[in-house]
Amino acid sequence: TYTITGTPASAGTASFALNIGGQGCTLSVTVAATNSSTYGAFVAPGVWKQFMSHNLGADISADPLTPSWELIGNYYQWGRNPSCFGRDGTDGTNPCSSPVYGASGPWGSTMANDNAGSIQGWSESIPTDTAWQDGIKTANDPCPEGFRVPTSSQWSGVSSLNTITFIGAWSASSTNYSSGIRFGNSLFLPAGGYRSNHNGSLEQRGNGGYYMTSTSVGVNHGRFRFSGPSSVDQFSDSRGFGMSIRCIAE
Repeated sequence: TYTITGTPASAGTASFALNIGGQGCTLSVTVAATNSSTYGAFVAPGVWKQFMSHNLGADISADPLTPSWELIGNYYQWGRNPSCFGRDGTDGTNPCSSPVYGASGPWGSTMANDNAGSIQGWSESIPTDTAWQDGIKTANDPCPEGFRVPTSSQWSGVSSLNTITFIGAWSASSTNYSSGIRFGNSLFLPAGGYRSNHNGSLEQRGNGGYYMTSTSVGVNHGRFRFSGPSSVDQFSDSRGFGMSIRCIAE
């Protein structure tokens, strides 16, 4: 058994030469580059901005432009950068030894592990207004180096300046991973639904996509939402909801 790891520099086909017992072959693997400039959209007139190819917490080996359960990723509460989140790769149970407080994903190695129920220890407390900010990337921003949570203004540009294509069967189900929205040719956002602000239970997967912005609005936060197959909008909501994050380049 060979394990090949690494960070692709670009999307495409990676070829690996294998030699076993005097016999040789070439293994070809289709890869998607998380930080590739291939993926992005217009965020202002004449301003094209790079986005990460996948939702934060998603399986970056999956094709970022084709709907699948691997693209859903984690759900984050506004202003939080939880120290424990992600997949456990086994049975879909919470991999944290302490409460999640802000993020949860479809843990496990198969689509059946949709983790649709409530989350033990889901926090209803309100992070401070400065936990995330539009002007700078704060220490609480969960995006990797070079990326940050998009602002409300940037999401407005994405929705108004790019061709919109609704994809899939739009109906609410914890195992509906077929739907999402494509902006232009190189930014696909799956309709992952959201987590309840009260107990973290899953709502509206397959019928709506709910994405965080870094913008605070009073005691709430700005969010970017689409529901299919016709609606794209923005408004504010409680910071206790758990929603998807698609990081944008700084």
